[in-house]
Amino acid sequence: MRIGVFINFCLIVTVLSLSLLILLSSQALGTLDEITGAEHQKNRSLQLANELFRSSEDLTKMARSYVITGDPVYEQSFFEILDIRNGKRQRPQENHPITYWNVSRPSLPSTLGNAISLLDLMRREGFSERELDLLRQSQKNSDNLVNLEKQAFAAIKGLYDDGYGNFTIPRTPDRNFAIDLLFGERYTAEKTRIMAPISQFMLELDHRTQTTLRNLQSKFHQQILLILGLLCTALLAVAVAAVYMRRNILRPLDYLSRQASSIAKGSYSTRCDIATHNEIAKLGSDFNTMAEAIEHEITKLKRVEESLRERLKEINCFYAIRRGMESGSLEEVCRTIFVQLIAAMQFPHTTSIRIELDGKRFVSDRYDRSHTCIRRKQVMVYGEAYGWIDVFYGEDQPFLLPEEQNLIDVVGDDLGKWLEHKQAEARILVEQGLRVRDAAIREFAAHVEQMREEDRKYIAREIHDELGQLLAALHLEISLLNGIEDNRSGKMETIRRNMAELVDEADQSVRNVAEHLRPASLGLGIISAIKKLTDEFRKHSGISCMLHLMETSIDLDEDQTVAIFRIVQESLTNVARHAEASQVEITLSQNADDLIVEVRDDGKGFDSADVARKKSFGLLGMRERAAVLRADIDITSIPQQGTVVTVRLPIKRNGGIS
Repeated sequence: MRIGVFINFCLIVTVLSLSLLILLSSQALGTLDEITGAEHQKNRSLQLANELFRSSEDLTKMARSYVITGDPVYEQSFFEILDIRNGKRQRPQENHPITYWNVSRPSLPSTLGNAISLLDLMRREGFSERELDLLRQSQKNSDNLVNLEKQAFAAIKGLYDDGYGNFTIPRTPDRNFAIDLLFGERYTAEKTRIMAPISQFMLELDHRTQTTLRNLQSKFHQQILLILGLLCTALLAVAVAAVYMRRNILRPLDYLSRQASSIAKGSYSTRCDIATHNEIAKLGSDFNTMAEAIEHEITKLKRVEESLRERLKEINCFYAIRRGMESGSLEEVCRTIFVQLIAAMQFPHTTSIRIELDGKRFVSDRYDRSHTCIRRKQVMVYGEAYGWIDVFYGEDQPFLLPEEQNLIDVVGDDLGKWLEHKQAEARILVEQGLRVRDAAIREFAAHVEQMREEDRKYIAREIHDELGQLLAALHLEISLLNGIEDNRSGKMETIRRNMAELVDEADQSVRNVAEHLRPASLGLGIISAIKKLTDEFRKHSGISCMLHLMETSIDLDEDQTVAIFRIVQESLTNVARHAEASQVEITLSQNADDLIVEVRDDGKGFDSADVARKKSFGLLGMRERAAVLRADIDITSIPQQGTVVTVRLPIKRNGGIS
């Protein structure tokens, strides 16, 4: 049986058994309640029968007490008991039963219930007709006895029977007569007649209730037996299910677990044979399939492991060779290749290597010229053949595996890249040397330019101060000639006038030379210097020149001011000489990071490549001046569209110029 079907069957049987057990238990509890109810009914019935008997006894007591003592309280109690039994007065509640009334407690209790006759109470309890007939007969006999008691009461009061059952004839009270009535043989006979039906009633009631109880008890016993039988059946089913589970589920699972543990310990040939016909057997079949797959995969993994072990040798070889290429010379790299590549081969004891690079040959220790099995890898440097690597095997060994050939190819490629790297490092060293030399030349040029500016400054100062003073003194002396009275010769006046003109021209020339060498406006700042320069440019070239300057002053040092002034001066000189422009715009602006100076003209422009070939020293000088300031200069020109020279001078964070 399949486990799923077995579990479903057990589940259904369990549910049905539990449902039936609950139903039987509920019925048994109902039967037990019925037994309890029957016992309660029997007790109530006996209480009612006893109440009938006790009421008759109490009536007798009250009547005899009254005729003996003549106390009206007993008469009152007599009629109250009679009215209660007949349903004419309210009955006491259960805490005050009639059977407990006696002479010592003649008054009725204060807590009362409903008014109902004793016979009606018996009918409510479900007495049989036979039992009710006996009770009616007993009550009828009791009523006859009551008539005697009423006759005795009337005799005490002096009233006698008028022949119609009424006591209306007055006579002398006769206590002895009343006592004889209540204590005589007739009264005893009537009393016996009352007890005979009551005794029979008790027997009938006991028989009926006992029969009912026996039937209910028998029914309850049967139900208990059914419940026990169902429990035994359930226990048997559980035992059968446990045996089935142990035999067909637990044992196969334990066996399967042991086989799985065996595979986990490395016994991959283990198989599981299960003879059951359920899911465990299918699981065992799947287990065998899995074990076969695992064994197959383990075999493959072992082969892969062997291959990986070989590949690990190759990786170690490759890694060691690369490490050796980091800081070694060519001879050291070749020796590293010999050691590591031979160790990575399948048969290292018969392997030798030869490397030839740019006419140089390097061979391994066991190099043998008689080897005929050879594999060659050409070494390429920048796409050109630079040499090769030859790997030799002995004739008695199989030749290289494909992976080994790949390793040789990779080593050859890496050797080529290493040679490229070495050549690139050599070029970089040369370029660094050139850059150092270029920087030194540029510093020297900057120094020369600074010395030129100093010389210009000195010459301009000497010309302006010394020669200017001499010319001023000469001009003063000539002016003194005007005061000489002896001015007889017109020729003398002409000479004096010519000398004054020559002195004025010499003074103006001195000023022009001094201004050209070192403009005095540079001392007032770059804005004043550029304004002075543009005024001179308009005056001498006749070209329109527009200025766009900042309103705020710019804080530059002397070198920066001179360099920017000279760049603008050289730009205007080029415009005047070559551009054939009609208008020039000079813009001086500042952003967050740079001071920007721009000179733009609408001239004929020039070809940048052609100017580069001709090596224009004016443009080169502007670039050098900008380089000294660590500024960027951009000279853009398009033929027939003009030229733009832009200088960007970095500004320091604190507001100055860097």
